[in-house]
Amino acid sequence: MVETGDSTKMPQGTTLSLKQKAIEEAKRMLFITAYLSVLFGVFELHRLGILRAQHVPYSYRVGFSLINALVMAKVILIADALHAGKRLAGATMLAAVILKSGIFAVILICFNIVEDVLVGLFHGKTLAESVPEIAGGGLEGQLIVGVMVFVVLIPFFAFAELRRAIGQDAFDDLVFGRKAH
Repeated sequence: MVETGDSTKMPQGTTLSLKQKAIEEAKRMLFITAYLSVLFGVFELHRLGILRAQHVPYSYRVGFSLINALVMAKVILIADALHAGKRLAGATMLAAVILKSGIFAVILICFNIVEDVLVGLFHGKTLAESVPEIAGGGLEGQLIVGVMVFVVLIPFFAFAELRRAIGQDAFDDLVFGRKAH
């Protein structure tokens, strides 16, 4: 046992292991945030193009895309920690990728709806006024966004499943063309 600064006894190496886990989790958060912020940025550019074509006043919300990516990345990490989609371990890689993309698309859409409703309520709107108006609003709009999120999560989970199947070192060598240390 090693004495820590607060006189708590911990097995030797535990703090290093916790530090490594924290660093690994931070790397995952950064990667997921970067991936989602690029995708949300592209969605924002698409929205701006549509609004410009319709001669509707618009504003750039790229900063909001980054904040939304951070929040959604955390939602993905929490859902992953709660083992959402883990029962698919015996499924084929294709089935696991498609099912995880579907599960996480539903989770992200539900979270997005709840987030928009809470923001609306915070700004003094009624519950009905707070329901998001994305993609035309209503059920059809939510389904459109759900399909878009599902499709953009496929490459994300494909890479994650490939990394799990072949191992981190082989994945790094294959994707980045270098040997991992």
